[in-house]
Amino acid sequence: MRAATILALSTALLAVSAARADKTPCPPHEAGASYPWDLPDMLPGDTYATVLIDVDRTGRPLSCRIGKTNIFDKDTLFQLCNAYSQDWRGPPASAGDPDRRTISRDTVMIGSKHELANQQARRAWFKAHPDERASCYPEG
Repeated sequence: MRAATILALSTALLAVSAARADKTPCPPHEAGASYPWDLPDMLPGDTYATVLIDVDRTGRPLSCRIGKTNIFDKDTLFQLCNAYSQDWRGPPASAGDPDRRTISRDTVMIGSKHELANQQARRAWFKAHPDERASCYPEG
């Protein structure tokens, strides 16, 4: 009886280990980066801004300003620049780069039509890629 229990537990542990070994790790995903199904085009209701960030040699933001945009709310533009100034870091300077340089980043805030289109594209993408796990691509 004791041998049968040990054999059953060993078999169960082996099955769990095999199942875990079959799962490949999720691919890395940088925060804010697009998912494979995201629609790249602008849709009605989307807002955008080109953010120009002056950085030092280490990539630390020194100042921020807004370039081309369709966002007219000054508070939103302030928050956008503030987010880049507080939370973002640019790449370190190369040998020939100046001590202070400007990096341009395009930021798009998608509207409700775009969000709905992305949700439909996500469902279609997972149907077309049955080997992918939805748990590797959390919905934001």
